Amino acid sequence: MMRPIKIFLYFLLISLLIILFDQWLGRISFSVPGYLSQFPGNQQTDTIPGLLITEIEQTDTNITTITLPDSLPGKDTLPEIKKPILFSDSILTAPPLFQKLYRSFCLKARTADSLKQVVRVLHMGDSQIEADRITAILRKHFQQLYGGSGPGFVMPIDPLQINANVSVSHSDNWILSYSYKKKSAPIPVRYGFPGKASWFTDSIANISIKPIAWKSQRLRQFPNIRLMLSAAKTSLVLRSDIDNQIRYDTLTGNTGDLHLLSFQAPAFPGNINFHFSGAASPVIHGITLDNTGGVAVDNLAMRGRPWPGIRIADNRMLQMMAEQLNTGFIILQFGTNVLPTRTDNYNFYRIHFLKELELLKKLLPEVPVLVIGVQAAAESKEGTLVAMEHARLISEAQKAATLACDMAFFDLHKAMGGTEGAINWAQESPSLMLSDMMHFSSRGARVVGDQIWMALDSLRNHLQTPMVP
Repeated sequence: MMRPIKIFLYFLLISLLIILFDQWLGRISFSVPGYLSQFPGNQQTDTIPGLLITEIEQTDTNITTITLPDSLPGKDTLPEIKKPILFSDSILTAPPLFQKLYRSFCLKARTADSLKQVVRVLHMGDSQIEADRITAILRKHFQQLYGGSGPGFVMPIDPLQINANVSVSHSDNWILSYSYKKKSAPIPVRYGFPGKASWFTDSIANISIKPIAWKSQRLRQFPNIRLMLSAAKTSLVLRSDIDNQIRYDTLTGNTGDLHLLSFQAPAFPGNINFHFSGAASPVIHGITLDNTGGVAVDNLAMRGRPWPGIRIADNRMLQMMAEQLNTGFIILQFGTNVLPTRTDNYNFYRIHFLKELELLKKLLPEVPVLVIGVQAAAESKEGTLVAMEHARLISEAQKAATLACDMAFFDLHKAMGGTEGAINWAQESPSLMLSDMMHFSSRGARVVGDQIWMALDSLRNHLQTPMVP
């Protein structure tokens, strides 16, 4: 029989191993499908064979320039901003319209905690932000300044295991669908910002969510739980069990609008269970795990994508999500999947990116958008690291599209030091890059998150002087 001291030491050792394993997971490299080895030079069309894009995106060639009115709230009587603001040698370029919209967001965020409101920041990107990389740092800064807690948005079905902050499990009869992958769905799916949705087969299914014990207190504190769904064709019953607090909801069918079911839990919930029963499944768009006020920062990663897919989402669903979730700020971070595409002219990418941003601006004219440009990258040739010089051209294409829509652009390529940035970052100890020389290590992701935040904070400080409550 083991002595008590040995039992204690045994469990202490297991706990330490679990913590070390969690830290190790943050350093794992993710494979990114959809790469091209070559691309013909002087390409002028807007089609990209080989990338993870849909047929609609390939064939849609109409570009509409949208002129929008100034949407600054009437109560803000500050003088008009007429010039772009450039920070840190043009690493952040903030046009006048973005400045006004971002100033409005900052005002909302400052009062969100005291008013018991949640203002959302959506961080959408490719595999570079998977598993909460970079987003975690931005969330920490936003919530330290404005209040708030919890991991924000999670998908209840997580085959790629990118929900890094909570443990999600479910019955075996759930299916995950993507807006940007070919797969037929037995029920109509109207995609929103995540580009994903899930539903179950048969007549009974369940989802369980648990906090991860060794995560920070701020991530484990989410008393405000909301389930986003579109009702099925027939009625169904939802039984929720949150720390033994049982509740039943009956949802009627034949409604395609987005439903938000809100649940109040203890400050630090332990077990969250949803049990569905009905003849047809609803479409589950996601679950938000937040505090009752402050800022929530969501991680919406889309592996293999060169842009967010606003054009292939449902316009009304995007607007409903933004309104019901009180979305105040959007950050887009794409471009990694375009790096293996070599050409002297990235006009095709600028065209596609411009279409995405124009539609986003049309649908959500009062939400400021920040685009994070593609990172500096490198590759190994005969055992020698060689910089991908064309990364700068991709970044310039992104910047041109971004500024054409009066959105802000953070030049990550320049922030890393330019063309040789990835090589220099890889030589840091420990390295700031993973072995593929395109994705950041966990430490590199922290550096990038801090760089983005410092630029945004500099802008906030610049705008704060006239921001008198």
